[in-house]
Amino acid sequence: MQWQTNLPLIAILRGITPDDALAHVGAVVDAGFDAIEIPLNSPQWEKSISFVVKAYGGRALIGAGTVLKPEQVDQLAGMGCKLIVTPNIQPEVIRRAV
Repeated sequence: MQWQTNLPLIAILRGITPDDALAHVGAVVDAGFDAIEIPLNSPQWEKSISFVVKAYGGRALIGAGTVLKPEQVDQLAGMGCKLIVTPNIQPEVIRRAV
């Protein structure tokens, strides 16, 4: 899959909560960002990512960072994420994501 982004940047919403996710993503999308990462060490990341994918998945590349386990890749794919960022080299995570 290829995604042509408008900016050569990814908005990383570190520590975002489900209560704030939609408003913040709306603001960064309105500012021109179309690649957005919510790290998995954020509180209740499952809810935040689910909300954001449903609301903005057609307008922006939504994904997750701090992905450490292959099972997380599967869970994120099931949620509609299109971007996976891992902070280290875990061959199992990379194989699952490709």
